[in-house]
Amino acid sequence: MSPVRADESTRDRMLAAAVETILEEGYYRASSNRIAERAGVTWGVIQHHFGTREQLLLAVVRQEADELVRRLADATISGDTVEARLDSLADVIWSHYRRPEFLAHVQILLNLGKDPRTTADTVAALAEGERQIGALWQRLVDDVVPGRTQQADLGVVIFEIVRGVALGAGLIEAIPHGRARATVDPRPALVRALALLVEER
Repeated sequence: MSPVRADESTRDRMLAAAVETILEEGYYRASSNRIAERAGVTWGVIQHHFGTREQLLLAVVRQEADELVRRLADATISGDTVEARLDSLADVIWSHYRRPEFLAHVQILLNLGKDPRTTADTVAALAEGERQIGALWQRLVDDVVPGRTQQADLGVVIFEIVRGVALGAGLIEAIPHGRARATVDPRPALVRALALLVEER
């Protein structure tokens, strides 16, 4: 393996270790040393690649954001009715936000965003990621409802609702025995409700 590939492999292993540690132990217990131990490296190796724990966690957020940007950029909306197109739109979000990795992403976003020790550069990077995702999402919403007929912030409203329900369903499944309790799929009712919302507007 070339030095560059070995370097990338080590970096990927550290990012994966950060996600796994957060998912299993929670954000605050995912210390630099716990992440390094899980990745099979020393803290010095993590410092070499990322500098600080904050920068490592920001790299996890960027990796997850890049994945969502890719999904949004590659997505196409199909369907002859508003409800069918909304279902196609919901599928994009559902496929991303229901992944276990995203639960780690959420913990990082919530904590880095509120921690007064988070650097201004990190806060700016988080905001830029949200802006880029928002622009791509709006393009897809325009395929569901023509822009000229949309009321203000319709895209934001749809995004927040779909993401919230997807996250809620994912959290229920993450709780021990949650899968057994999550017997009703909320997505069909969600899409019908959104279709009524859009058509009323």
